[in-house]
Amino acid sequence: MKTYKLKVKLRENLGSSSAKKYRKEGFIPAVAYGLSEKNLHLLINEMDFYKLLKEIGDETAIVELEYNGNTKKSFIQEIQRDIITGKVIHVDFHIVHEREKVSVSVPVVVKGQENSPGIKKGGILEVHLHSIDIKAFPENIPGHIEIDISNLDIGSVIHVSDIKIENVEFEEDMDEVVLSIIPPRVETETQTEQK
Repeated sequence: MKTYKLKVKLRENLGSSSAKKYRKEGFIPAVAYGLSEKNLHLLINEMDFYKLLKEIGDETAIVELEYNGNTKKSFIQEIQRDIITGKVIHVDFHIVHEREKVSVSVPVVVKGQENSPGIKKGGILEVHLHSIDIKAFPENIPGHIEIDISNLDIGSVIHVSDIKIENVEFEEDMDEVVLSIIPPRVETETQTEQK
């Protein structure tokens, strides 16, 4: 899993009026918290944060917060956006320590659609979980969870219990369906009409 650096400033003034003022100046208010950590109220340069989001993409990554000669390793816990504009208005970071297991949501990436017998026969891929909640030490957290469907036929189902990743605990129900390949809809409609 990659680590990205982000320069941040400590925020002196708290409250919604100060937050509004900072946003007008091109900063995003943020907070970083963690186990045995004092909450850090931060300001992030808006352009720097959008650039970081673009670099990270859909992966899960460690973000190293740099401020006043200090660094804190963290994950992006939550991003709040303006309902109308979609602009980022606040960010929560979860500070992590090397020997502390953290809970994080990791995106699911599906590979092998072009080789899947089920897809070739017209089956439809249904992804039920686009991300999976896991718990692990920071160094063991994968950027994403890859599921190869190149051998799956129509009717195949992948459950959380089918995914094997070393040194990772799943926080989902192990019987939860991650993805399935269902029969083509046309066939189903024809069968319904015949009944």
